[in-house]
Amino acid sequence: IARTALIAVEDPNILYLLQRYAEESGFETATAHASMEVLGRAMRLHPAFIILDGALPEAAGRKLLSRLQAHADTCTIPVILYISPDEPAAPWTAGAAGCLPKSVKYADFLTMLAHIGVLHGNHVGGGCVADDTVTGAPDI
Repeated sequence: IARTALIAVEDPNILYLLQRYAEESGFETATAHASMEVLGRAMRLHPAFIILDGALPEAAGRKLLSRLQAHADTCTIPVILYISPDEPAAPWTAGAAGCLPKSVKYADFLTMLAHIGVLHGNHVGGGCVADDTVTGAPDI
């Protein structure tokens, strides 16, 4: 069974970067462009994790995260938010497994995957990875 990362971010450059990070980490990737497309793709694909653009409007983000957490097919899939570290997190982001900064480096990405338990180990709860959490890894 191939492990899949479902990535739903609006910026095509960031989408490409996150796809490369996921593929370098051993995951196949799938994308979703509209918030309601995320739920359907997650139900069909059963991805190892979802990266969701934290810039979604609050109502749409809260509704999507709530639906993902409420549905039997998706409630165990960790959702990682891709957010700007300069802006305060929207209230709807509290239900996410963690968040990545918009200036994410590959080391940050790997740290988050380990944190949510999809690389190795068990899920240890939500949280954010700061830009300087891991140093010394090459940028991709």
